[in-house]
Amino acid sequence: MSRIKELPKSSSRILSSTQIITTVSSVVKELVENAIDSSCTNVEVRLEDYGLDKIEVKDNGSGIHKNDIPLVVKPHFTSKITSHLDLDKIQTYGFRGEALAALCAVSDLVITTKRAEEDIGVIYTFNHSGEVINQKPCSCSQGTTVAAFNLFKDIPVRR
Repeated sequence: MSRIKELPKSSSRILSSTQIITTVSSVVKELVENAIDSSCTNVEVRLEDYGLDKIEVKDNGSGIHKNDIPLVVKPHFTSKITSHLDLDKIQTYGFRGEALAALCAVSDLVITTKRAEEDIGVIYTFNHSGEVINQKPCSCSQGTTVAAFNLFKDIPVRR
């Protein structure tokens, strides 16, 4: 009888995410780089309990198009490249489509976004698989706010 078993997808997603998101500072780095890639002129970073309870990065960039929301936290989805052949032309910090997916797996993720052509923004709440589980309209300025709550709550060794 075999003792080797495949891990459930939820477990393997969390474990592989901890290779990308290793510390609070790695989360802040990834989110600030995403903000810079959005052509923003201002970035605000807020931490609660040293980032374990909440990490929030807010920018005044272009915002996320509503059609991209279902894909924005899926692994390996990106707007920066279409294949590995584009790597020699890359001019952005992010391009792999891994950071938000990894963050979503190890925290409770909420993204608030508004584009210039929109009258109101939307607050999106994601489950750990990267699916939108709630959305509601909000009054906010142009740009995106990514808030990660309870970082590493299911991974005690990281807390």
